[in-house]
Amino acid sequence: MNDRGIYLAEADLERQIYFKDETILSEVGHFHDSVEFVFLLEGEIEARHLAEVRHMCAGEIFFADSFEYHCYKKCTPQIRAIVLVLSREYTKVFTDSYRGRTLPAYMTDTGFNADVIGMMSRWLREEGGHRSYLCNFGYSNLLFAKLVQRYSLVPIEEGKGKRVTVKVLRYINEHCTEDISLASVAKEIGYTKEYCSKIFHDIVGINFRDYLNLLRLRKAGEYFADRKRTGFTTLEIVYKCGFNSTATFYRALKAAKTKNITF
Repeated sequence: MNDRGIYLAEADLERQIYFKDETILSEVGHFHDSVEFVFLLEGEIEARHLAEVRHMCAGEIFFADSFEYHCYKKCTPQIRAIVLVLSREYTKVFTDSYRGRTLPAYMTDTGFNADVIGMMSRWLREEGGHRSYLCNFGYSNLLFAKLVQRYSLVPIEEGKGKRVTVKVLRYINEHCTEDISLASVAKEIGYTKEYCSKIFHDIVGINFRDYLNLLRLRKAGEYFADRKRTGFTTLEIVYKCGFNSTATFYRALKAAKTKNITF
């Protein structure tokens, strides 16, 4: 599994909900402000939560709270799971009610979970997939209420370093195609360059420049994939993604491959 986390800003849009029956789970380590559930229906996986990795079987539930690193690895040829990602609008009642505490990452009582997974299947089918905000809000709170009945809550891992890193990540994701540096970002959020550098590397696992280039390379990949439609040249794509020349683009690409950084 990849030890380097990617902040998925698209998961943190207002009233965002991702809710699907999936046969593929992300092996790329990631985190976001939203919470993520995986309800494993078939097969076996390894699920990573922060530094811990556990083997999980059908009927078990995985949970990652806000900004907690997580990823998955398939252990059987086929898997199937319901994946639910909820933005903070759907979790506010739970977080306000149990401040400083959250659900455990691994919920393994398959007998109890069967009823919860049945509820998830009904929710997934609700209104033919065109669910209202009120419907989603109600089911979300019912889900938390049921899980709290069975599973003991655990302390949330929090600290100043994590908060600073989140500020840096959000700024990079919003401005990655602009001419930014660690110094300019640190000044923008009100901390020293040296402090931001240390905290960022400790929590994300790679340095600021590698992460910035990683985001730019991801955007470049999207542009190249859509090249037939847009007609953009390589140079145009390079500039649109924040690189100042094709040479810096190819250097970043080579460095990412050399360091085995997945983008």
